Amino acid sequence: MIMNTEQLIDLGNQAREKNDPELALKYYAQAFTEDRNSASAFNNYGNVLRECGDPVGAIPFLQRSIQLAPGHPTAQFNLAVAYLLAGDYARGWPQYEARWNYEHLAGTLPKFNQPRWTGQDITGKTVLIIGEQGHGDNIQFIRFVVDIKARGATPVLVADPALTTLFKGFGIDNTVAFGETLPAFDFWTPIMSIPNTVGSTLENLASMQYYLTADAKLQQAWQRQLGPKTRLRVGFCWSGRRDTWINRHKAMPFETMLELIKRNPGYEWVNLQVDCTAEEEAQLVTAGVQSYPGSIKSFADSAALIMHMDVVLSVDTAVAHLAGALGRPVWVMLSQFALDWRWLLDRDSSPWYTTATLFRQPKMGDWISVTNKIHNFLKWYKI
Repeated sequence: MIMNTEQLIDLGNQAREKNDPELALKYYAQAFTEDRNSASAFNNYGNVLRECGDPVGAIPFLQRSIQLAPGHPTAQFNLAVAYLLAGDYARGWPQYEARWNYEHLAGTLPKFNQPRWTGQDITGKTVLIIGEQGHGDNIQFIRFVVDIKARGATPVLVADPALTTLFKGFGIDNTVAFGETLPAFDFWTPIMSIPNTVGSTLENLASMQYYLTADAKLQQAWQRQLGPKTRLRVGFCWSGRRDTWINRHKAMPFETMLELIKRNPGYEWVNLQVDCTAEEEAQLVTAGVQSYPGSIKSFADSAALIMHMDVVLSVDTAVAHLAGALGRPVWVMLSQFALDWRWLLDRDSSPWYTTATLFRQPKMGDWISVTNKIHNFLKWYKI
């Protein structure tokens, strides 16, 4: 049966959806062999190469897609992510502005009468920083408020209500939640555009042991709830948002996390998964886990609880960013497929978080190798 380009691309998409990237690549390659002017075939091939951990190999295919269809927002965005995953921030940050034309972000770039900050002198000015995308993104990029202040400006942050309490006091004179009345300001910028404006690269990215602090009163409240520590205290989180496609790869199966806990009963395990189901909660409690359903109401609560952990185990989600931003030891458990750009490649450390150790799957879906390694690391871990 002879298939046309669209049919081949559709088969490739189905294979990718079924977690078979190698088969997807074969279909996409056949598609652009049949039609060397298919922007979608080149984009999809390049994107899956990047998802398989080959961003450098992906770049020419994505560039070819853009050459064929300059207005193709998906290829523009995928190229940005490939640059960033490869560690090429000099090209990645400018290209990442393509996100404002991509899928759910399309049309969401704010419109203000005041000028957008793109490097102008802001001495004595007020700069409105707009939070964007996921909670982890904002926790990661709030560090760049330091760059705003260093230029003599007064930063004002508008962010998700779940984050505003956490961010208050971080060198920000005013923090407001989305939907609240904005104070007067002179310039504005999306939070994830700041590194592009200030020229941040891997080489000049400031090394910070921590840049967020937890509320002292909340820490004391958690101390009373936790009680005296008698064993190594291990916080854990095994899933991100469960309604997202990417979480199928980022998230560790609950059963795998539970098995790791049962294998290591000598530690004090503390559940940091805020959306834990009742069934999961019951199984964790049976396994001896400390769990506080309903007690974690915001990231300020999570931060205060994390400060009492000796180490935090987390998949690629906001908990990992929060622990790293607080300077707590965090072991980030990473999937092999569809790896997020911020963890880069082939390294067990992070330039973003000095206290992070990265545990990577050796092959797609192999969480057992990750938990086996963590099992051994816990035995060797000293505080």
